[in-house]
Amino acid sequence: MRKKCLDCTAGSLKEVRLCPVVECALYPYRFGKRPTQAIVDTINDYYEKNPEPARGLSPRKHIVASDD
Repeated sequence: MRKKCLDCTAGSLKEVRLCPVVECALYPYRFGKRPTQAIVDTINDYYEKNPEPARGLSPRKHIVASDD
């Protein structure tokens, strides 16, 4: 997982540390180990305040369900 974070930041260790992409599934694991309870709490707080998926992360955009 750490390697994916490094790939995403073009190999910058500093950028991995400063990563602002809380929506990323790997965000809590970006340091290469299990996240602390403080990190988990921060992520949970974020999702409580932002229940909608981030722009661009919704798997199905503009699909209208029919009532067939």
